[in-house]
Amino acid sequence: MERIIAGRFQTKGEADAVAVLLEQYIDTTDICIFHNNPPGQHDAYALGGDEDADPNAEGAGKSAVGTALGAGLAAGAIGALGGPVVALAAAATGAYVGSLGGALQGLGEDQPHAPDNRPGGIILSVRIADPQNENRVIETLRAEGAADIEQADGEWSDGDWVDFDPVAIPRLVKAKPSNSQDRRSAVRKIGDAQAAEGARQRRS
Repeated sequence: MERIIAGRFQTKGEADAVAVLLEQYIDTTDICIFHNNPPGQHDAYALGGDEDADPNAEGAGKSAVGTALGAGLAAGAIGALGGPVVALAAAATGAYVGSLGGALQGLGEDQPHAPDNRPGGIILSVRIADPQNENRVIETLRAEGAADIEQADGEWSDGDWVDFDPVAIPRLVKAKPSNSQDRRSAVRKIGDAQAAEGARQRRS
């Protein structure tokens, strides 16, 4: 198995430009650029698509039904204080609001902080022949605006990532600390150095 780092770009022109930068220290046979279809368009099943069912529809449906029943019953109980007509109107309104809220809640649950599938786009992948180049490749991809930078262990042959799986969940590279985190770390180091110097002076 080969160590592979890859990043996603919007256009092939962007990927080509980054490949030129990488070729300054990466062999051209260790760089592969290819198009990845959007999720649902990989024909993983005989009838097309990537999954045998739509998980979003099922989850949102259950959430909507449960919320609708709860809201409808509660509204009906409150409306009953005003008589049968008011009770029916309140129940109907509650059911509608509940179904809408349930559907929205179900959709919200499907927003993870990392993508379940690789979005469509141009994938620039690099075989890491020399482990010392891995961080440099990651930094180059990050500096040039690559999205969803991922790491993988795969099969590489004749300049191609031959076992790339478009429906597999990508293993994303850990994000670089923000500038504020870098500053906090630097401040802590300065503070520690000052404290150590103060202690040394007190002992002398």
